[in-house]
Amino acid sequence: MGLNGVGVMIITSLLSFALISLVFFGLRAYNRKKHPTKEDIKETNRQRREREKLKRETKNKVNARMRGEKPEDSESVPNGKRSGKYKKKNKKK
Repeated sequence: MGLNGVGVMIITSLLSFALISLVFFGLRAYNRKKHPTKEDIKETNRQRREREKLKRETKNKVNARMRGEKPEDSESVPNGKRSGKYKKKNKKK
């Protein structure tokens, strides 16, 4: 009887801890959505769209690679921008 009781107590305590954790993180996410931080407010809509677009493009590329599709013939540098090593440096006078 004693061993059975200890096992039941351990299982119930683990389940209650898991439930409490889920409720805590769920409420925290809900609160952050309703009350954004100052950094979230500072982010403009344009920045948010660009961040989401980059996230979506990266996700599509990764999914295409995992499906075994060949990458499209695109520029190695996005939007025709050059990498840092080709940028002209302003020299101090």
